[in-house]
Amino acid sequence: MKNIHFKPLNLLYNILVAIVISFIFSVQITYTVGASLLLGVALGFRNKNQLLGIVRTGVAVEIWESDIEEAIFKDNSFINQSKDVSGDVLGGAVVHHPQSGGPGNVVKNRLSVPADVRKRTDTINTYALDEYTSDPLYIPNADTVQLSYDKRNSALGEDKLKLQQEVAENMLYNWSNGMPAGRVLRTLGVKEDGTDDLVAATAPGATGQRKATRVTDLQIGRTFLANENRFFSMGMNALVPSNLLAQMFPANNLVTTTAMASVTEQERRNGLMYKAQGFDIRERSTVLIVDVNGNIKAPGAASDPTDSEGILLWWGMAVERALGDIKFFEKLGDPQFYGDIYSFLVRMGGSACRTNKEGIMVLAPGLTA
Repeated sequence: MKNIHFKPLNLLYNILVAIVISFIFSVQITYTVGASLLLGVALGFRNKNQLLGIVRTGVAVEIWESDIEEAIFKDNSFINQSKDVSGDVLGGAVVHHPQSGGPGNVVKNRLSVPADVRKRTDTINTYALDEYTSDPLYIPNADTVQLSYDKRNSALGEDKLKLQQEVAENMLYNWSNGMPAGRVLRTLGVKEDGTDDLVAATAPGATGQRKATRVTDLQIGRTFLANENRFFSMGMNALVPSNLLAQMFPANNLVTTTAMASVTEQERRNGLMYKAQGFDIRERSTVLIVDVNGNIKAPGAASDPTDSEGILLWWGMAVERALGDIKFFEKLGDPQFYGDIYSFLVRMGGSACRTNKEGIMVLAPGLTA
């Protein structure tokens, strides 16, 4: 290793001091000499960058890969409110598992035997995982030794957050894409006195007014899911965009206080904000965008003045998630770039458990005439 300089006299001095200490305090000389050698080597270098140059290694790949997986599920806790079918992933890229053909008939006080034997016909649910890759990040060699902060970890952390954002937004779209029009319902926007309850449109690029979203509108979703036997005492979820959450739970409101008080501290740490109408309510800056015809728009789609934000309501066993490969790539000391290059890859997907979207629905602000 070139240009590494240290002072031998410093090492010799440390060894002599170590021998003296060992006789005075009855410490084994091997311990004190060993410690002095390490200290001498560290102090003998002309500057800290020489020492860092010896111990500098690549990124701990396994730690970053584990951190990405943990962050996806922790920072987007709504994803955990689904069936984990990662065990059905083939080759790290495709989900392949059966979908139940449904139950048979139940006969009360059966009079005729033998009963007809039924064979359940299952269908196979197959879909490819989405592959998310970050743009390769270049860290010049000079930045690794001259900056006062760790640029590598700072920059990689930003890329990791962006990766989490993309995974979460596309998971919501995977669950709701192709939602039948009858499963996208609108808020009522009527005050107690019968007058219109209108607010400004909140979707990006949207204009005009929409019917307000209030906590009582959750009853629309509750009734809808209950009528198809997909509403239960536990496992019911609502993911609400921040703008609509502020309408539903205004500050200094008794309903807001009650809904918040019903959440335990541990639940709050796990991303749960409120409980109301039987739903566990979580917040996200954006959830879904619904067009004027009730269609769910893909993430990044062009905005329209008639768009509205949407709330996703679902039973936890009605949607699924699958995690495939997580890879962290690094190329240290690239001779063409005179530095290090890093990138991420994550394969993850999800789907509604049933093709007709039973157990899932969307609630969006009502449109005005």
